[in-house]
Amino acid sequence: MKKLKIEIQVTILTIGIAVAVIVSGYLAYQSLSRIVDAIHKAARPDLKLILIKDIASDLNEVENTIRLYSLTGNATFIKPYQQLNSVIQEKLSNLQEYAVPGSDEIQQIDSIRLLVSRKLLIWDEIRALHRSKANPHKSFSELFSKLDTVLVVADTITIKPEVKKGFFKRLFSKKDTARRSIIIDKTKEKETIRQEIAGAEKNITDQAKRLQAKDKILLEKNIEVTKILDQQIVRIENSEQKRLEAKTREADSMAGQAYQRMAIFTVAAVILLIVVLTLFFRNLQKNRTYQQVLRKAKAEAESLAKAKEMFVATVSHEMRTPVNAIYGLTEQMLQKSDSAEISADLEVVHKSAEHLIALVNDTLDFSKIESQKLKIEQIDFLPDEILSEVHTLHKDSAKKKGIELIFRNNTEKNLVLRGDPIRLKQILINLITNAIKFTNQGQITLTASAEETPEQNYLLHLEVSDTGVGISKENLSQIFDEFVQLDTDLTRKQRGAGLGLAIVKKLVALQNGQIEVNSTLGKGTSFSLQIPYKKGDPDGVKKQSVKLLQIPSWFQKLHFLIVDDEEFNLYLIRNILKTWGVSFTVAHNGQEAVELADKNWYDLIFMDIRMPVMDGYEATKQILQHRSSFKIIALTATAKTSDIQKIEQAGMCAFLQKPFAEADLLNTILKLLPEKVAGSLQEEITQETVIDLEELERISGGDDAFLREMLSIFIRSGEEALAKFQQNLKNSNWSELAETAHKLAAPAKHLQATTLYNQLKKLENTAESSTPEEMKNLIAQIDLEINRINSILKQKIEKG
Repeated sequence: MKKLKIEIQVTILTIGIAVAVIVSGYLAYQSLSRIVDAIHKAARPDLKLILIKDIASDLNEVENTIRLYSLTGNATFIKPYQQLNSVIQEKLSNLQEYAVPGSDEIQQIDSIRLLVSRKLLIWDEIRALHRSKANPHKSFSELFSKLDTVLVVADTITIKPEVKKGFFKRLFSKKDTARRSIIIDKTKEKETIRQEIAGAEKNITDQAKRLQAKDKILLEKNIEVTKILDQQIVRIENSEQKRLEAKTREADSMAGQAYQRMAIFTVAAVILLIVVLTLFFRNLQKNRTYQQVLRKAKAEAESLAKAKEMFVATVSHEMRTPVNAIYGLTEQMLQKSDSAEISADLEVVHKSAEHLIALVNDTLDFSKIESQKLKIEQIDFLPDEILSEVHTLHKDSAKKKGIELIFRNNTEKNLVLRGDPIRLKQILINLITNAIKFTNQGQITLTASAEETPEQNYLLHLEVSDTGVGISKENLSQIFDEFVQLDTDLTRKQRGAGLGLAIVKKLVALQNGQIEVNSTLGKGTSFSLQIPYKKGDPDGVKKQSVKLLQIPSWFQKLHFLIVDDEEFNLYLIRNILKTWGVSFTVAHNGQEAVELADKNWYDLIFMDIRMPVMDGYEATKQILQHRSSFKIIALTATAKTSDIQKIEQAGMCAFLQKPFAEADLLNTILKLLPEKVAGSLQEEITQETVIDLEELERISGGDDAFLREMLSIFIRSGEEALAKFQQNLKNSNWSELAETAHKLAAPAKHLQATTLYNQLKKLENTAESSTPEEMKNLIAQIDLEINRINSILKQKIEKG
């Protein structure tokens, strides 16, 4: 056990306790279930015994019925006898169902059935015996009837004499009523009847004796069968009593067994718990030492992490300042340049600066990548453009070292994928930069191909190979580690933090991709990676051209205060404001800004945060104490939440993160000066609005009538939407405002009216959270833009 970790020990003991609890609980449950089942069975009445006693009772009823029949000779007692006989037979059949197969009960029930059947046969014979005997009453009735007849007839018979007379004599003479009697002797008949009566009496007596003898024999058999049946019933009752006693003893035994198991379980659980507690306290004592070591290590790690964070924040801030100047000045030069060649070079510089901004925002904040907080975007892009841009960015640096940079793109030129193009570009730039760094002669090859996978997905295969110094097998496993530089003569001449390949591997993993490396020392290195992407929408690909901003004419009436100690920043923002025609005053620290704000009025103040003498936070607080209506914009290179909270607490209205684009600066100003926007709408009606009908022309397929109809529909839709905007604004119906903006946004996108589309989406997303005044100003801007677009569309319709 000493060799096992505390987690394993506790786990094993916990499993042991759980098994003991389960087994003991199961056995106790089985014992208790059997006890309950035994008690339940013992409490149930013995239906078999009840049925047997019920049959015995029915047999007594049969006996009584037959006796009544034998005494009275009344046939009405035969029907109850037959009904009882049927009931007894049915109960005998039911009795068979209670017998348990393979037990003594079958033999007992069979004996009961035989005895009951014998008893019924005996009573049936008695019934038949009494039914077959002669009826003495009828014989005697017939004899007495004969005797009465003989006695009724007179012993003498009177005969009337017959005398013949003449007619007149018979007419006038009296009738002779005298009669003559004849004597008949009946003595013999009477004697005969008497003899018959005596014979009948003798026959009756003899028959009665015979019946009595048979009846006696049958009754003796009945008594014998009844005695045996009663013995069987008593035997069954005794058996049932013994069964109940056995069940009681079994229940007692099972209860004792259950108590024993519960006792064993309790003792075992207590022992195991004692072992667990002993193990716990023993390891707790050891862990106290570990905790002290861990707390010390944690403090050191936190100190190191804080130092690392401060280092990254400082480097980030210092890099943002020159990058801000490069990005902003390149953007200004692009707008001024008329040379196509210079514009192309500036475009590369601008894209490089733009990419460097993305790297500064994410790569330098390495803790963000380590904590996996880096967000992978999902946007539509052309891999051909990304690969071409990467090739363009590195061809000059490769040419300077005399290295041939070969670009092999085997993907379709118009293939659109959906994913994060910035991360893809970052991966390729790191790999090719690393290859150029460690290659002095030969070539570097970038090969790309796309493999279509199921469900309209693609697997992008990329390979970057070089003919450089190569990597030894011992060092090959370390190249993706952070802050690692291999110990070679060449690498000692190179500069860097050793994060490039570590970032590459993490970015590939974040996109569910894979990367492999093969290298031979002195011959070169090859990186192979594959990243899965979804199929993209060609209509969703963003165009890379720089959009010209529309600067309102009323900007020339504004006056700003710029507070910054960095010459790069001052040069950039002054150049932008000069281009816009905005007047400004410059202060190099917070103290100068406070003094100038006390004496002069400024429409906006741009305040840097880190400055000598007085920082931006303190300067803002002092300015707002005397000029509470002033609007101050923070200029900062940080994006930390704590710093943003401090900016808000100081009273600043907004902040611009360095480096910022000219469009970001313009949008921030327009957001903070809405009243000036509303007051100068009529001045802006003459400004040019840019739209692009290329998408509609493609959809129409050359059908001019269809195109004109689509333009007319947009004009009507825009005018109807403006009416709804005003009505819903008046009624404060914010949900309808958002719905109307949503419906008009799609047609605006088809016209490539980017300004209008952005305004409509802003209205849709902020309708229910903005103030009525903000909604009024935004609707005014949308009204102006729709009128501009409709004016252009009407001209196009008129010109055909």
